[in-house]
Amino acid sequence: MKFLFFLTSIFWYFNCHAQPDSTKILRAFPITNYILELNDSTKLVQLEIPDTAVLKFSNKQIGILWGVYNKKNEDIIQKGYVKCQLVKGNFYYFAVTNIQHEAVIKEGDLIYTFLHKTTIYDGMLPKLAAHFIRLKDVYEKPFYDRYLIFLEWTKEEEQEQIDSMVRDIRFTGKYFIENNPSIDKPIKNGKYAGKQTLTVMTECESADLVDFFNYVLARPRIYAGKEWKISEIFATWLSEGAPTVISDNSK
Repeated sequence: MKFLFFLTSIFWYFNCHAQPDSTKILRAFPITNYILELNDSTKLVQLEIPDTAVLKFSNKQIGILWGVYNKKNEDIIQKGYVKCQLVKGNFYYFAVTNIQHEAVIKEGDLIYTFLHKTTIYDGMLPKLAAHFIRLKDVYEKPFYDRYLIFLEWTKEEEQEQIDSMVRDIRFTGKYFIENNPSIDKPIKNGKYAGKQTLTVMTECESADLVDFFNYVLARPRIYAGKEWKISEIFATWLSEGAPTVISDNSK
């Protein structure tokens, strides 16, 4: 039980604080629809890792299974502890124990586990990908691959994709102002209070996007394991007052 308490404490530390400079990173991976009941207290779940990811889990890899947000906050609960029991090619099988009595294990639930860091640029987008979050443009084109980003990623690539997201948000805001202005909403609080959501979108800058990413990384549970159009979730954040994270440096 001391080990389980330690693992849980470390997990919450990484979610509530900035990633420390260490040799490992906490990453999430979605389970498939292969869910086998071994006994009353243990289930077996499966990860499928593509060849292109070029990663392997260590023998008896441990982690935590979390639910992903669907329609209510109650979906995002810690469901149990996992340990790798079998490897068959690209498939990894984890036993789930200490299953919470209210937890229903489902396809897409996330196994969080520690892996060694790679030498990529440790920017905002790899941090989002570590929660298996994928951002897309208005035409559904992804800005990055959630596996490949950990193999090669530079500061230049990061800035290029952030600039592309800014253009996408501006384009979307302008499009709806011209074609469907009725969906616009006034922002009632926060630093954009008094402005219209779509107007702020047309004026989006990289700094605004960084504020949003910091918010997502501070509260990743709602976004983890999903694909999102950046313009849609950015607009939602604005309409809710664009809550931001206050860093220690700002105190």
